[in-house]
Amino acid sequence: MSLCLATAGVVKSLAVAAFTLSWTHSVEKIDWQEDWRVTPQGLEIIEARVKGSGAGMEPPPEARLADGWFRWKPQLPILPEVALGNSGLAGEWRVCRDGACQDLSAILGRPVGTAVTTMSVCKPDQVTKALDAKTLLARGDDFNIKGEFERAIADYDAALKADPAFAEALNSRGMAWRAKGDRRRALSDFDAALKLKPDYQAARVNRKSLFSEIERLGAQMPLKEPARK
Repeated sequence: MSLCLATAGVVKSLAVAAFTLSWTHSVEKIDWQEDWRVTPQGLEIIEARVKGSGAGMEPPPEARLADGWFRWKPQLPILPEVALGNSGLAGEWRVCRDGACQDLSAILGRPVGTAVTTMSVCKPDQVTKALDAKTLLARGDDFNIKGEFERAIADYDAALKADPAFAEALNSRGMAWRAKGDRRRALSDFDAALKLKPDYQAARVNRKSLFSEIERLGAQMPLKEPARK
C-alpha cells in the first residue's frame, strides 16, 4: 500500500504501511503525534499522544501517562481521507517513517503555506503517475550525460506533464537547454525550479553560474545562440 499526499495540484506517494504524524504547538511548544496505518479500506489511526498539556492540547480523560506522553486510542472509524490544515502560525505537520521525519513542504517539493493537504490511500493511477515521472527523469538524465539533449528534453517534458511541480525535472531540463545554447529557456527552467523549491541548491548553483555567464557575454548578446549557416 502507498500513502498519497495532495495539495494545490501536487500529488506525492510514499510507499509506507504505517507512519507517524507529528506537530508542535506554536504557543505551548508541546509535541503532538499520531500513529496511522495504511489499509485497503483507508487510513486507520492507532494511537495519539501529547507530551504534556496546555491550551488546545489537552489529552482526553481516557489518556494514560507513559514515558512522558499522554497516550490514547481515538475512537475514529477507518477514514478514506484525512485533511491537514495549517494556519500559518504554527509549525508544519511532519510525516515520520523509519525513524526520520520530514515537513510536508519537503515531501511535496514546494512550500505548503496555509493550503490544506489531504492524505489518502493511493489509487493505482496516482502511484503510476509518481513512478512514471521519476523514471522519465532518470532516463532523461542518462540522455543528458550522453549528449543526446533533444531526447533528454523530451523525457523531461513528459516527466513535467506527469508531475508539473517536479523541480528536479525543471533543473535537469534547464541544464539540457543550456548545453544546447538556449540560455533563455535554461534560465526560465532554473527560475521555475527555485519557485517550486526555494532551497533547491543544485538549481540555485546552476542559475548563478548561468547568470554570471550571461553577464560576461554582455548585455547586447542574445540569450540564445544564433543558428550557424
